[in-house]
Amino acid sequence: MQQRSTMRQLLLLSLLWALIHATHYFSRSSAETLPTTARKRRNNTQVVLKKLHLRVLTFALNGPHEKLIKAISTRRATRLAAFYNLGCICGGLGVIIALGLLVWNCSQTLLPLLHSTRPVGLVKRGLELVEEAATQNGIQPLIPGLTVPLSHLPAILAAVFFSQIVHELGHAVSAALDAVPILSAGASFTVLIPAAFVTFPTAALDALKPLSRARIIAAGPFHNLVFWGILLLVDRLGIGTTLTRVLYQDVSHIGRVVVGIDADSDLHRYLPVGALITQLDDTLLGGAEDHWTSYLTSPPMPLALGWCVERASFLASPRTCCDPTAPPSELSCFVAEDRGCLEAVAVLANQTTLRCTTSSDCSEAATCVRPDASAQILRLTVRFNEQVEQVILWSGPRVEVLEQLKMGTFLPRTRLTPLGLWTAVQTLWMYLKTATLSLYLFNLLPLPYLDGTQFVNALLDVAFESGPQTEFEEYDVGALEEGVSRRGRIWNRWKVRVGRGITVTTTGLFVLSAVLALLNTR
Repeated sequence: MQQRSTMRQLLLLSLLWALIHATHYFSRSSAETLPTTARKRRNNTQVVLKKLHLRVLTFALNGPHEKLIKAISTRRATRLAAFYNLGCICGGLGVIIALGLLVWNCSQTLLPLLHSTRPVGLVKRGLELVEEAATQNGIQPLIPGLTVPLSHLPAILAAVFFSQIVHELGHAVSAALDAVPILSAGASFTVLIPAAFVTFPTAALDALKPLSRARIIAAGPFHNLVFWGILLLVDRLGIGTTLTRVLYQDVSHIGRVVVGIDADSDLHRYLPVGALITQLDDTLLGGAEDHWTSYLTSPPMPLALGWCVERASFLASPRTCCDPTAPPSELSCFVAEDRGCLEAVAVLANQTTLRCTTSSDCSEAATCVRPDASAQILRLTVRFNEQVEQVILWSGPRVEVLEQLKMGTFLPRTRLTPLGLWTAVQTLWMYLKTATLSLYLFNLLPLPYLDGTQFVNALLDVAFESGPQTEFEEYDVGALEEGVSRRGRIWNRWKVRVGRGITVTTTGLFVLSAVLALLNTR
């Protein structure tokens, strides 16, 4: 079933890229027949498509950015400069924290290998268990279909893309303080990963003072940090909870609501979207704890209560289904004093059947039976409306139920309110907080092509800008012809070495962390 789901996802991805290429081909052909004025208007945007990489550049934002440069008065510029100067401080702290987390993650993933113990690895579970594993086993990546549900992929992509827009907005606004124009802005789409970007003239950035350049570079991660703080503040104020109570009713004290089912799941025929599951076997799902995830991911345990069935019928029943080498049967294996094969629906789904702890709780002609562990039967007690409850049986690994069902805790107060809206908003909100904080830290790592490398180089320019001064500094003719003193050249060489050493060391740690993470998935 998981293989069919993966093939379906690959097919949808292939169809998406086929549609993108077809749209680009026909739009390019129609552009040749447009009048001159229309072509000029379209030239504000350029589309570059190469295989599985789509890049859209627009120059329409250049004008508004120039207006922003002119609109910033001296007083506003002073306030904004103070705000983004704070971003430089947060950027420096972010570099230290990001490097510390990278070293810590390497050590956490290396220790199990050094002690010759089998690491826990990546598991396909709910988000709560992934976070718990992360605290025990280092930083765990969010991989849809492996560490988080595959259904969360759209929310992850949307959160990352929006966080990148916030990030690039920081670069653009900070650049306006120093009258640095933008060349273009846009977005890209590579395979399945979206990205946003804004470009500046290299000469204009190089002509700035090192501190101003550092401020522009740090503004992107600083925006992500501020945005993360705003999201936490909204959570703290409970604004989302207030809005939810108007449209939805919280049923977490009763159970969990089915808000989505995998298209290829066998449960589609029995569980409608909106059904309220109140029990898994004899475990009540109501309460603040996530009994749904914990029960479905824990090893099966013998049930405390059994069912009273007629002893003579049980003893006369066949035992072939209890043989693991026997062919599949419609009967399920039950155990009492002995083993027998019974129809599971007739026993487990009949809510009038007397429950028992031992056979003494039953009549003289009955015995207390329980499903054998080999039967892998899970009972789901479902409430379809306020009164009617029904038992649905699942045969197979119980973790598949966790993978195939998407659950929530809110039911709409009216039929006009979409059932899965609040769950989708909750998921997106959670990934927004994760994505924007991750972008703040990850972009400040001194890795090639990231803000961290440029930011560290700008800080080194600040530190090595003047170098040590002496009263009688020696010069040579070659240095004077180049416009740089000999001591200045020495300090420049040291600056380059320090910057290169930081980048190489960080890259080595990052590669080591990735390799160790792959080893821990075995």
